Amino acid sequence: MQVISRVQFPQTDETSDLYFKLDKSTPLNYLFEENGISLHKGSTLSFNTYFNSIYEKFYTKYTNLSLLYYSLKLEGDFEIFVYRETDANTQHLILNEKFEPCQLSKQVNILLPELKSDREAGRIYLEITCLSDRGLFAEGLVVTEQEKSRDVSLAIITCTFKKEVYVKKTVNTILQDSFLQDKKFTIFVVDNGKTLDKSEFEDFRVKLISNRNVGGSGGFTKGLIEALQEEKYTHFLFMDDDIELDSEAIYRLCTLYEYTKQDFAIAGSMLDLNRKHILYEAGAIYNKAINNEGKIEQAEYTGYPLKHNLDLRSNTTLNSLLLEDNIDYGGFWFFAFSKEIIEKIGLPLPLFIKTDDMEFGLRINEYFKNGIVAFPSVAVWHEPFYAKRPVWDLYYYIRNHLIANSVHSSLEYLKTVKNYTRCLLYYLFIFDYNTAQMVVKGFEDYMQGPNFIRSNDPEILHSKIFEFSKIYKNQTILDSSSIIEEHTKTKIGKIQKLISLLTLNGHLLPLFLIADRSIVIRDGVKERESVCKGFAKKRIIYIVETSPNSYQYELDQKAGINILLTWLSLVVKHSFKWSSVNAEWKKAFNDFTSMQFWQHYLEPQKRSDFGLGIRD
Repeated sequence: MQVISRVQFPQTDETSDLYFKLDKSTPLNYLFEENGISLHKGSTLSFNTYFNSIYEKFYTKYTNLSLLYYSLKLEGDFEIFVYRETDANTQHLILNEKFEPCQLSKQVNILLPELKSDREAGRIYLEITCLSDRGLFAEGLVVTEQEKSRDVSLAIITCTFKKEVYVKKTVNTILQDSFLQDKKFTIFVVDNGKTLDKSEFEDFRVKLISNRNVGGSGGFTKGLIEALQEEKYTHFLFMDDDIELDSEAIYRLCTLYEYTKQDFAIAGSMLDLNRKHILYEAGAIYNKAINNEGKIEQAEYTGYPLKHNLDLRSNTTLNSLLLEDNIDYGGFWFFAFSKEIIEKIGLPLPLFIKTDDMEFGLRINEYFKNGIVAFPSVAVWHEPFYAKRPVWDLYYYIRNHLIANSVHSSLEYLKTVKNYTRCLLYYLFIFDYNTAQMVVKGFEDYMQGPNFIRSNDPEILHSKIFEFSKIYKNQTILDSSSIIEEHTKTKIGKIQKLISLLTLNGHLLPLFLIADRSIVIRDGVKERESVCKGFAKKRIIYIVETSPNSYQYELDQKAGINILLTWLSLVVKHSFKWSSVNAEWKKAFNDFTSMQFWQHYLEPQKRSDFGLGIRD
């Protein structure tokens, strides 16, 4: 008997709807006991949920599994129902049987029909109705008698920078899972902040690696190199330190690879840590976006999340997960791949943070058909991106998107300049000068070519970028809840928009024309107010709908004009070398993803010889 997955129980009430559903006659406080879920006569316990569905369509496509059964520990009398739902939202009863009486000492086995691999394949789930005065559901397993296709040895790699509490919790969650004791794994904790102590990780399955602050890409690659050198792991898992993890995700990951019939990477889905029932992303596409009609269109220099902002409490949402997307990449918050993939595509690019996972995924898809799979129910909770707005983050976003596009597509200079000029003007229009100069700096450093990466210590560079992002002191952080706006929305006409553009939203006006007042601009999920509202105003209060903080920016005409002039100067200066710089980045790609490069890059004592003898 091989356990494929477990019927999971929630850790908290706020996530219970993702694990099970109960009829309204049974209150939650009556439900939980130390050894299981307590039911009364007539209660129906349904596992028609995100985590406890069997996604038949994915199992038959990507694994050799065809025969599964439920193995349950029950006490009392029960009627069991098994359903299949499809992406067309049709429901079919595929099994109905009574078991009376049940005892915890004897497993109840429910054999499922052979899994379908055609259009009728769907999502299978279990429902249990209690027939006795009292019943107990103690354990549920999804099992098979089929032999594994291969043994899996997993290197779990997480890198952290001064997030000690998070990483300790994640490591302990994995180590304390009794079912994972039978799996072969090692956890590599790469400590970029050098704040962790080996005495806190005494389990032989955990290896603490002290590292310089070389960002996420450097930390993950450091751990990957250490794992590769042991020459015993078949698969690797990149996992962020600040996730909230249900260790069942790792268990399911292992069993999927044990039964796989083709090589593929698994992109773990991201659930919104602030709204735990929301699926934020299940894989993503690159240089594309989905328009209002649901169609994919080109959108340069961006990544776009798939299955975005879906409520996982809805049956319709759960069935929609059966419709598989063509995924370009998956986030490194939970991303698994085989040793064969690394041997084929090389190591990640040295991008510090941002776009490293995007570029890595693009490479996988170049070599493997259906190379990346967002397998439903393999997921973690992660802080959503809308809750994070570090200014320096945009520097890496700009620079690294340009690098990735140099490697994987052809860049048009005018289109690139137009795209980033629009981005720059937006931040100048809201008087956010620190963020605006990150656009300029990211573009400028990209144009220095690949020797910029070779000649700059990433730890020192990041310190400089961090300080550079705080030069202008015109920003004040406010509590969004304390802001009262007299009116909700102002319509901006075409003439005002033109005047705003010609005057850089007031930067080019005489000071006596600038009104000493504040204007509120809201950046919402569905709609963003025109920044032209801030025309000829002294202050802008910028409210991000999804963030607890708002930002007050004060007009600094000299700062805005200087940043724009610097940008225009760069645009003219680099127009003649654009093609050659693109070619240099593309040529340096094989070097940057090689073991030799990374071993030098990660070791500061070798940097005096760094880059010598390496041609661009």
